[in-house]
Amino acid sequence: MPSNLVDRWGEENNKIAKKWKEYETRRQPLQDVRRQCYTECLKLQQKVQGVPAQTGHLKLEIAVTYNTLLFSLSCGSPNETKDCITNILIRALEAVRKQVPEYDLVPLWHAVLKTFSGMVHEPWIHKLVLIQWAVWLSEERYEEILHLLLEVNHKKRSTQSGDLLAETRNLTFSIEEDASLLVTLATKDLKDHLHVCTLISYGVEQMKDEKYMEALEALQEASTQPSPRALLAHVHMLTGFCYAKLEQPQCALQCYRKALEVDFNCHRALYQSSLIYRQLGNTNAEIEALHLLHSAVMLHAESDPSSTSMPLISSDMLLGSKQISFICQIPSPLHILHTLGHRCVLNDSRTSEGAEYYLDLLASLQSDSNQIPADDGLSFPRIPVVYLEAAFALLKAKRVWDALAVCEEVITKTVDLIPERLLITPSVTVSRELVPLTLEADALDEKLECVLWSGAAYFLQGQAYLQLKDTKEALTNFTRAINQLVKVSIKQNVKEPGSDGGAVDHTVMFLEVLKGKVLAFRAVCFVERGQLKEALRDFQLSLQATPGCRSTEMWLVEMLWRLDRKQEAAAMWTQILNSTQSSTPVDLPLYLQTWQEDPTSFDLSILQKKMEEFVQNSFVTT
Repeated sequence: MPSNLVDRWGEENNKIAKKWKEYETRRQPLQDVRRQCYTECLKLQQKVQGVPAQTGHLKLEIAVTYNTLLFSLSCGSPNETKDCITNILIRALEAVRKQVPEYDLVPLWHAVLKTFSGMVHEPWIHKLVLIQWAVWLSEERYEEILHLLLEVNHKKRSTQSGDLLAETRNLTFSIEEDASLLVTLATKDLKDHLHVCTLISYGVEQMKDEKYMEALEALQEASTQPSPRALLAHVHMLTGFCYAKLEQPQCALQCYRKALEVDFNCHRALYQSSLIYRQLGNTNAEIEALHLLHSAVMLHAESDPSSTSMPLISSDMLLGSKQISFICQIPSPLHILHTLGHRCVLNDSRTSEGAEYYLDLLASLQSDSNQIPADDGLSFPRIPVVYLEAAFALLKAKRVWDALAVCEEVITKTVDLIPERLLITPSVTVSRELVPLTLEADALDEKLECVLWSGAAYFLQGQAYLQLKDTKEALTNFTRAINQLVKVSIKQNVKEPGSDGGAVDHTVMFLEVLKGKVLAFRAVCFVERGQLKEALRDFQLSLQATPGCRSTEMWLVEMLWRLDRKQEAAAMWTQILNSTQSSTPVDLPLYLQTWQEDPTSFDLSILQKKMEEFVQNSFVTT
């Protein structure tokens, strides 16, 4: 083949390599540069491979193919990449007049590495080894990588002997560059990148198998290797994750801090930090981490991806989509916002802040219903529940009118979906799909949820009017809540939480708790209005719905006393003191929880004093 033709092809190769290097150096927007270079490489490769394979231009052919394959990893299909590797290995064997064993890659590599061992072309063959390593790493084919590296290290193939990390660490690799034949990515740079990504990939696989000590070994070695900042941050984050699983939270926090110092865009380090702070009971630090995470995620979402240059071989490509999703998994912005609001509302000193987060969350849901998070393993409440939680937060923050408006939204969308009578058998399974407030509840279980939501909304409205000292409106709304709840008829006894009854049993249990609370609140309204008989009746009904509630029991004693039924009051007082029964703790939804200003809470000191005096005097008189 004429030397001037080889020189011309070499110039074309160098022109493509320089074009890509110029893009990388100037950090220009990606546009179509990568695709253009790939197309030009393919055309040049066709020219070079249009003549018989010869050792005289084998370096040129491998250099062109190496560049083509680098672009193919991101621009081509897996089959195109595989065919390209297979083709160059066959032509390499043909160039030295060696017989091609078969077209399968594994025996082909065995033949090529054995043939070119110690030859002048071996460093160029090793460039192709790196490409194959990258392909198999992205496919998590660790066994094939191990066998390939064993052959590069001139060791016998064996499934019993050989450790991938050891072979990667001790790789005897020929690295040679030719100034007359430019490549788009230096062999050493690709080898270093593959080394650290292999360590990370291996570590992630060990973590998935819950082998955290083995994962730590790989990740700690990865942290000592040269790597991009973002990748090093992920290494520190994964190391912290292992320490967290090994119940070493302080070590985990140190690793997450290192990850953020290296690259603040390592969002999962912030998220994992918030989980550690929650575990340690440091609510303020948890909220601060979540706030930073939400700001960072929103800022990242608003950034223009086209303005950011992409490396030729990215870590995402080498680690594969499954591993990257594991490494970078964080909640959606709505998840984060909801958690922020929830945690702030539970912290009495940050209630107002929590109410603002909930208002932001409602605004986000109303602006784009498509933002509703999919099922990614992280719990996000159904939309009516979010509204009820927001109303609770606003009520607790003393933003009464806002709370009333939010509750009205829930009532409007649910109350008409409830039939006059609802017979429940607690063996039905509730659908946990996310539904908007415009839900058309045809299923029995959905109607049950709607009863709970509308009843809770009326209950919260009643509390709002109590804050406004309007006991008449409060009574009206508590009565509306009760009218909703009594539509549900339970066919059989409800099972305890954790039993096989599932979500319906929990919903029915929440309905009973809500009924007890509404009756108690309505009774307090009657007390304030001087309607003691009605108050006594409601406290008794409340106690039937939620047996063992100490505050309600004390209110009953107080009502009997005020109605001049002192003997009954004393008898009940004594019975309560001698009783070992108490209400079973239930993990209630946020909107059914109480706070310090709960009007049904009872000050025992005055009642205790007069009851003890009465009991003592009755005993003396007797």
